[in-house]
Amino acid sequence: MYHQFEIAKGGGKSRLITAPDQRLSILQSKLRPLLNTLYRVRNPVHGFVPARSVKSNAEAHGRRRFIVNLDLQHFFPTITENRVRGVLEALGVDQRVAEIIARLCCFESHLPQGASTSPVLSNMICYRLDTDLLRLAKTGRAIYTRYADDITFSSNQPPAPLFDGALPTVGRFSPELLASALRDAFQTNGFILHPDKAHYADRNSRRMVTGVKINDGLNVDRRYIRRIRALLHSIETLGLADAQSKFAGLGGRGALAAHLRGKIAYISHLKGATDPVVRALAQRYNKSFGATPITLVPTPQERRDRSVWVVDHIDQYGSAFFLKGVGLVTAAHCVKGLSEVEILHPSKHTTTFSAKVLKRHDHRDLALLDTSTIPATEYFELDLATTPPLVGDPVTAVGYPNWAPGDRLNHRPGVVSLITPQAGVRKIEVSQMLTQGMSGGPILDANAGVVGIIHKGGPGEGRQLAIHLSVLQEWLKE
Repeated sequence: MYHQFEIAKGGGKSRLITAPDQRLSILQSKLRPLLNTLYRVRNPVHGFVPARSVKSNAEAHGRRRFIVNLDLQHFFPTITENRVRGVLEALGVDQRVAEIIARLCCFESHLPQGASTSPVLSNMICYRLDTDLLRLAKTGRAIYTRYADDITFSSNQPPAPLFDGALPTVGRFSPELLASALRDAFQTNGFILHPDKAHYADRNSRRMVTGVKINDGLNVDRRYIRRIRALLHSIETLGLADAQSKFAGLGGRGALAAHLRGKIAYISHLKGATDPVVRALAQRYNKSFGATPITLVPTPQERRDRSVWVVDHIDQYGSAFFLKGVGLVTAAHCVKGLSEVEILHPSKHTTTFSAKVLKRHDHRDLALLDTSTIPATEYFELDLATTPPLVGDPVTAVGYPNWAPGDRLNHRPGVVSLITPQAGVRKIEVSQMLTQGMSGGPILDANAGVVGIIHKGGPGEGRQLAIHLSVLQEWLKE
């Protein structure tokens, strides 16, 4: 009642899938939700559980400096029919019922990789292993997670408690170097560590968790991106038909469009729809496959985050934002005396762009910067407010107060307390504190429309003021 086939893995290897026929698949699909009710999900488990994925597994380790990766050898074949029956009986399932379920869910006396019931049953079998490894991780002040057969420990300090002697050199190491208590935990739970898949990484090396790079936020290996770009280049230069033939000749299966779409969707899942690399790949894909384009819909928060940048020029800094139909706006005092400034987005603070000051009005405290050097895939634009602000309206001040690498966009809610002219310039006074560094950032209404540009504030000023949007509009018309 099964058929077997192979699917490609990385490194030219293949994975054997044992899939049930339609009748058995229906039975297993009826069993799966019932088995799910018996399994209590552990915090370290990210494989085969709702709302968790390789992304959540990688996020659990943050940007920790030391990573130990382990792999369980022959994961599903190690879980025998007897073990399945035993764990079901331990959970209170009638002996005869447990025997029938184990028989329905196993092939050749072990869990098959391809049956819909295998994931939850494997997690149930690993429950005690997860408990033991979590205890050992806490003792060693490390984080532990498991995604199916992939096991990861991470820490901010060298993970000496996980090893019997000195720490291994960066790269692959023998599982025999692990602490005896750790090795015993796998052995007593009936699992074997893969001898060729134990890997150690420190703060100076590439740190990967289930294929996701965590050195500086979540990312994929550069080679993953290069392969996608190479396939897109083939389509652009050779045409789809020839590119498809070339793809098939290199061992690719299926339609090239579907293959690329899946790859780009995975990167978008990890890095977000606003990421410049994702947007650039999606644009190139859409040019070649316009009938079935990739639509990236950022959340309002993501759009706002990519619209507000940092002005960072030697001892002058502040905020700036991209405004639809206008360009890159900031406060004049943030670029005082300069004809060109450096701007950056904090998500990649080492990459800066030079922006010329197109025009500046010191009295109005407004400046407009050139955006021609910044690729359109790097930013989003905020919208103008459709109605002018009124006293009492809720507003949010957005910017980077006292910005330092690692800081995220700061959102400060408040209300409009006064609209007043000062020295002939219409200004908005708000209730929230406008700290140094927020100057040049936007004031947003309840609909995320721009109603003002942050002018000055802070504890020493006494008043928190922004330039009214109408002042910018009048200035641009001159």
